[in-house]
Amino acid sequence: MSSVWVFKDGLVRRVENPGQDEEGSSGGGGQRRKVLVHVPSGEVVTSYEVLERRLRELGWERYVNDPCLLLFHQRSTVHLISVPRDFARFRLVHMYDIVVKTRSVFEVRDAAN
Repeated sequence: MSSVWVFKDGLVRRVENPGQDEEGSSGGGGQRRKVLVHVPSGEVVTSYEVLERRLRELGWERYVNDPCLLLFHQRSTVHLISVPRDFARFRLVHMYDIVVKTRSVFEVRDAAN
């Protein structure tokens, strides 16, 4: 069980299991599940093997062996991408981190039903 503090509309509140709402798995709220898409190929990132292959094509390398995270860095930048080792914990915040650091190569889209 996890929780985070969320600041929204001038109020601060604690949200239990924030990843469930993010992925639309709670069943309520009408939010759709999101996926990370490699734009040039149209391939949906379904595993870390796919993500790592696409990042390597862009010059990203695995960085430090961390027991909890997979870390990627690019020698030409100060950027560091960190994602949880367990792909089941890969959330929207990780997807957008990748999108921001790999301009126009990845997109977050609604998952097809």
